Amino acid sequence: MDLDPFLSTLILILLALLGARFSFSTIQVSPGPRLVFRTGTHFLLLGFILGPHLLGLLSQEALRQLFPLLGLGLGWIGFLFGLQLDRRNLRHFPPAFHILAIGQAVLVFFLFLGIGWVALLIWGQTGRVPRLLLMAGAATACISTPAGIALISTNYLVRGKVRDLLFLVASLDALVGIAALQVVYALFPPSDLGIGLALLPRLSWIVGALGLGVICGILFLWLTRPRPGAEEMVLFLLGIAAFASGAALELQLSPLFVSVTMGAVVANFSADPQRVFKTLHEWEKPIYVVFLMLAGALLSFSTLLVPLVAILYSVVRGGGKVLGSLIMVRILPFPSDTPRRLGLGLIPQGGISLAMAISFVLTYGERRVGGMNAADLLFGVVVLGVILSELTGPFFTRAILQRAGEISTKEI
Repeated sequence: MDLDPFLSTLILILLALLGARFSFSTIQVSPGPRLVFRTGTHFLLLGFILGPHLLGLLSQEALRQLFPLLGLGLGWIGFLFGLQLDRRNLRHFPPAFHILAIGQAVLVFFLFLGIGWVALLIWGQTGRVPRLLLMAGAATACISTPAGIALISTNYLVRGKVRDLLFLVASLDALVGIAALQVVYALFPPSDLGIGLALLPRLSWIVGALGLGVICGILFLWLTRPRPGAEEMVLFLLGIAAFASGAALELQLSPLFVSVTMGAVVANFSADPQRVFKTLHEWEKPIYVVFLMLAGALLSFSTLLVPLVAILYSVVRGGGKVLGSLIMVRILPFPSDTPRRLGLGLIPQGGISLAMAISFVLTYGERRVGGMNAADLLFGVVVLGVILSELTGPFFTRAILQRAGEISTKEI
């Protein structure tokens, strides 16, 4: 049964408001599933049920007409993340902490690329589209989420420097993945996969993405100079998030990269960035719920290859986090003892990876590899990989914090 796109939008908004109000309560849920509920990935399942592959309340045509809502979600998520990049807050941490955050993510990226390239050679898939999938998958694998550390911190009496270090690393390493995805967009222009431009002109699009993000940030700062009221601030935020993301998609740039750049500009040059952050955070849940349900409706498991590759994806990513953190801990000077197995606390992956996969679907949705839709393949693998990481990750995080003596044995 197909619904009118307008009616579909109303249903999504209603479910978003109800879901944001009730479904993030996780007091009686065990740690692994609790992180899944807290990050909202269960809404992917709801969207899948409503989508064209099951109930059909959201048809393919209706989904295409609702793509602007996905674009708005990407802009909102990127803007919110970028606001965390305030130099006044980041300089409170030693340089070694920042190097660890970026360094381990870079190592994960290249480890994933190396293992994936070997797998592609064995599979006999070394064309442009498989390489595009591999690089995009490596970009999503870089990322951790602070939600896992926050979950353990609120569920147990956690205090200590290792907890703070994990939280900072998991809050910053998405920078590597988001930047890597923009490099993918530049190296594999969506409209020119077959022939391609010269390398330097393609890489120049990274500068273009930076410029667009800076312009959008300056525009937002100019619009909010008179200190608008709360309602006006929400409208300005909705408008600039939609504009930045829409412009990026139209120009075949990464909407997350552009929005993060915009957020960083606002965070560092706004007179009151905390007010902007608070407003974004207050509206985050309903927008995120709509975003996830639409994403779930796009989800397709047309082959058993998806769960098999998702398991391999999770294993390689988890091993990369442990190995990458081990290398960085051994070579960096830290002001206090740091566990060598710190990477075990970075297993939970979170929503930024999902947003990157959705960005890939919106841009490369028609590409095919091995008779399968390439975007559907990547999206299904990342979704299952995120769920696996969130089901298992909190237990590893708890173990590393307990080993460091920073966690109480008493649950609260």
